[in-house]
This record gives sequence, C-alpha cells and structure tokens, in this order.
Amino acid sequence: MSTTTLNPVLTIIRLFDASPEQVFDAWLVENQWGAWIGPEGGYCDIEEFEPRVGGRYRLLMHVPGRGGIPVEGVFKVIDRPHRFAFTWGWALSGNPDTLVRVDLKAVGNKTELTLIHEGLPTDDDRAGHGKGWNSTLNKLALYLKGART
Repeated sequence: MSTTTLNPVLTIIRLFDASPEQVFDAWLVENQWGAWIGPEGGYCDIEEFEPRVGGRYRLLMHVPGRGGIPVEGVFKVIDRPHRFAFTWGWALSGNPDTLVRVDLKAVGNKTELTLIHEGLPTDDDRAGHGKGWNSTLNKLALYLKGART
C-alpha cells in the first residue's frame, strides 16, 4: 500500500574518507561515475553524460532480478567542489522527474555529503529510493578507498 505525502523529501548524510574534490569528481567524471553508480549487486551503463548546467545524462541501471532500468536527467547546478544537482527520472515511467541535490563539506580530511532527493511521489517511493541511494553510497565509499565495486 502506498501513502501520499505532500512533497516527500529524502535526506541522507554520509561521511567519506576523501576530499570534497575527490568526492565531486567521483560523481562528475564519467569513467569514475560509471565505476560505482548503482546499488550494490548492480551496475550501470552510461549512455549519455554531459556534466554541465543544462547537460543531460542517461544510464541503464542493471539490478539483479529487475533487468535494465533506464534513468535520465539534466544537470541543474554544478559548483565544484561544493554542490551539484540533477533531475532524476525513470525514463519509461511517465512520472515527473524528481530533483537530487548533493552538497559537499570538508570535515577535517574527510567530506560530509548531504544528498537530498525531492519530489518523490509517495512515502514508499522515498523509502525505496533511500534504500537504493544508501546502497549506492556504500559503493561510492568503497570506490573512494580504491576498492573495486
């Protein structure tokens, strides 16, 4: 059963053992992003990647048991190494795009990442995306440590 909440927002705060520049580049340099993006046990093929304001991205997310899921969006903000934002949409869902904002803050020699995903239509969508983003951020942490994801 899905419940509808007015403007559900997902917020995740994580601390990474890397500089803000390293974390920023892991998201906005194509070969780095492609090395870790997607939930644990899955991977993504990057089909389009234009990391500039107004630039598009498109990826095909491969998740075990679910096949390929097309995701696409547009970069709305890019301010290296502090923040970036992009729309996020399931390409074939017919639902409106949502907005993902990522803020990076140096904390000593680490980086605090705050991910805010706005516009999710239901509490269940927020919970599902929370699970997916947390799993994906686990892969980012491994990637930043030099581990193969």
